[in-house]
Amino acid sequence: MRGLVSKVSRLCAGLMLIGVVSYVEGQQALALPIQEEQIAAVAPDVSSSMAVLGSPFKKAPYARNVWDMQLFNGKIYLGHGNSSNETPSPNAGPVPIYYWDLAQNKFSVQDVTYTNPSTGRVTTNVYVMDEQIDNFKVLNGELYIPGNDSRVPGWAYGNFYRLNGDHWDQYMNIPGGIHVYDMAYYKGKLYAALGAIEGPMIYVSSNRGNTWTRLDSVSQFGIMRAYNLFELGDTLYASSATAGKTQGVANEKGYMISIKQNSSGTIQTSKLTFTSTQLFPGLSFVTKPGEVNVPGVSGQPWLKLLRTTPVNDRLLYIPGVIYNDHQSIPQGLFSAGANFQNVRKEQLPNPTVVPIDILERGETVYVLGYIKEAPGKYTNYVYRKSTGSFGASGEGWSEVFHFGRDTFARSFEEQNGDFYFGLGSYADVVPASTGTILKLSAGAY
Repeated sequence: MRGLVSKVSRLCAGLMLIGVVSYVEGQQALALPIQEEQIAAVAPDVSSSMAVLGSPFKKAPYARNVWDMQLFNGKIYLGHGNSSNETPSPNAGPVPIYYWDLAQNKFSVQDVTYTNPSTGRVTTNVYVMDEQIDNFKVLNGELYIPGNDSRVPGWAYGNFYRLNGDHWDQYMNIPGGIHVYDMAYYKGKLYAALGAIEGPMIYVSSNRGNTWTRLDSVSQFGIMRAYNLFELGDTLYASSATAGKTQGVANEKGYMISIKQNSSGTIQTSKLTFTSTQLFPGLSFVTKPGEVNVPGVSGQPWLKLLRTTPVNDRLLYIPGVIYNDHQSIPQGLFSAGANFQNVRKEQLPNPTVVPIDILERGETVYVLGYIKEAPGKYTNYVYRKSTGSFGASGEGWSEVFHFGRDTFARSFEEQNGDFYFGLGSYADVVPASTGTILKLSAGAY
């Protein structure tokens, strides 16, 4: 990886103070002056170096949101679609599996094959039978897609997909899994986190997903969906949602279960309760005067964990307010130690940047974020931090580069120093550039 390109402004005399100008939601603000020694290096603006690779998506603009990008075997897979029942672009499936081929420098699509277990009949399509590809998961060296919102078979079973050579195999066999939000591999078993009729359920498979067994539920209150599976220490966690802390509202409960497997293969689960204050210290919301406080509906937002990424002995994550049914709006960057002790907010150099994606690369962890300068004007940032020093404190992040665009980059990937970005949007303003894939070559920064 090439180092940062530095531009050092050297002053000849004294303790001259420099004011830093930033923008928050289109409003210009002058930060407190800082001394010249504190800004010894300025990361480059690479706006003019961004290559536009185009967009393979054929759906309406909102459904082109690049929810996730995943590098695997020389290809960058692209999540897209929309599983919300609300406009714009409601229930946008079925969704093709597009990828950017790094060797051939072009977009391609892969087939999806389903084998009926009763009849042996094989059906091949060029899409997944779900409304949205929300995330890709690399589990035990294999690539999976959790079925975010099943079109077929519907409410009875949920889907998941596994890459098999040059095509994907579809499995329609997770009981009640109309929404399969996440999957994990833990000590030889597959796990699935569901939004099901019965609530936020966790299922487990000991045979690579050929059959599934109900393990436990996360909670029976609030948002009835299990959104995440992630490891922290020697424990697998499953989480649903947390009621955000608001002024004058006592309820800020959140729910998880811990999953532990001992040396004999026995699995034990424990139900856990957290508060927003514990998980997201310093994050709170102001209710409007006279507004009725109905958790998850008005007044008190519900948050879920986004981009959960283990970094050494800590978990790095982004809280997101649940928005447009299955989507979310990010609210900051936090990390937690084992058993969710020593939770802290990570201190990015510019505190007005909204973190939206996380990428771990061996000795370095990257964070993608943005600032909305004005309508149709965004600055996107990439920060990095050494994983070796990650546990010491929430500081130590440095900017790699930034670039301007008419919307924000929702996801990113990296290969040999080249960065790739997928543009996104929210439901209120959906620019035509949503779904565009950008590339920044390593030599540009």
